[in-house]
Formats: sequence, C-alpha cells, structure tokens
Amino acid sequence: MELLICEDYYFYNNGVYKTIEKLSPEGWFTDLKKVEPSIRIFGTREQVDEALDTYIELTGLNLDESFEYKTEEKGSYWEDIVFSETRKDRPTLKEYNKAVNKNLAIYREKYNKLNNNKALITTI
Repeated sequence: MELLICEDYYFYNNGVYKTIEKLSPEGWFTDLKKVEPSIRIFGTREQVDEALDTYIELTGLNLDESFEYKTEEKGSYWEDIVFSETRKDRPTLKEYNKAVNKNLAIYREKYNKLNNNKALITTI
C-alpha cells in the first residue's frame, strides 16, 4: 500500500465575505467577515495532488500556503506557534501530537471506508 499523507491548504480570500450578527450595547447589528477558505486532504501523494488541482479548478481560489499535517518533535519550527511547553494558551507537544494522531486515525478509517481510490477532503 502506498504511503498516506495529510496536508493543510489555505487559500486567499478572493473577495468572499459572509455576514455575521453581533450583539452590541445598542442591540444586534450585521457586519461582514472575510472568508478565508482552508481544507485538509488525506490520501496518497498522487490523490492529494489531484484533489487539490480539482478543488482549485472548481472554486477558482488561489493557494496561499500549505503545510503537512503530522506529529511534531521538540525543536520543530512549530514550537511556540501551535504547541508550547511554557505557554498556557497552547497545548503541550504531547497533547498536540495526541490530537493529531487521533485525527489521522479518524481520517484513515474514513479513507479506508471510501475505498474508491479518491482522497478524503475536509474543511478546517
């Protein structure tokens, strides 16, 4: 079986906004919020590349950034960005990796159930 990977993709806004309602001291008001689409794709390298190309073609969105979704090690670039042993507003490395492994197991299970030679795509 081929190696399965998981990658996150973030796209430019392309002028897409959604309306949100907020409560202020004066009452409810409607405002606009910028929509910044992001997806996670799970599958083989070939499936992920094909799914990304199809997604971009169908949505017309422009890719901003992409990252591999995987467990991390101490000293990783992401230390103090997404996990931290000292900051209370971030999960520890152990907590982060536990959550990633749990998500990857869920993705693998759903991918195996599909059994259609297609990548699994989810929003993040």
